[in-house]
Amino acid sequence: MKIYMMGDSTMKFNNITSYPQVGWGQFLHVFTKNEYLIEDHAENGKSTKSFKAEGRFDVILSRLQPNDYVICQFGHNDGKKEDPTRFTEPQGDYIQNLKYYADEVTKKGAKIIFATPIARHKFVDGVLENTHTPYQNAMLQFCQENGYTCIDMSTLTMDLYKQLGEEESKKFHMIFPAGTYVNYPNGMDDHTHLRYVGALTIAEIFVRAVLASDHPIKECFLDLGDKPAILLP
Repeated sequence: MKIYMMGDSTMKFNNITSYPQVGWGQFLHVFTKNEYLIEDHAENGKSTKSFKAEGRFDVILSRLQPNDYVICQFGHNDGKKEDPTRFTEPQGDYIQNLKYYADEVTKKGAKIIFATPIARHKFVDGVLENTHTPYQNAMLQFCQENGYTCIDMSTLTMDLYKQLGEEESKKFHMIFPAGTYVNYPNGMDDHTHLRYVGALTIAEIFVRAVLASDHPIKECFLDLGDKPAILLP
């Protein structure tokens, strides 16, 4: 039995060449029971449209077996209006693509679970903005109307960032001065992509939400109890 992950760069497995950038899917395995294997097929810059058009979903389908699980998170790049290869309308192609994914996974005898896009670290005058609202709402609506489980990672991560505040939550993202990491000698000011503490914390948030749901994928994860794995201020 396996867990397959499909999504964008915020979920992607990264190797040492992009250190310290990682995706939250990279840390999901630390919360699973040993018998469950994870394949992270998430890729930089992908939307529901481009992930399908490039044949990436076909790869998952070719490997998918009955009783496997698929975690699907998209929304960061579906809103790229300047790029017709990625852009989808929230109440149009975006929902149709989600339906296609769900239908094809179900035909394989596997089970899909959806996740809304994680928050960007975008504070304006000290107020955190939700840059994914149309896609978050579309996914939540689609899942509610069709009986699918959706983990609202947009709300969960925004709540955490608001709790920590603008400066403290910067440590989750690729925000650091020149000379901090060899791979990025000039530093970075990237408020979308994650560093290790951010990815691990967000993976834990996802798992705790799954454990509180009725989705059968919860059988894959360890009982985390009440104490957080990451102690935050």
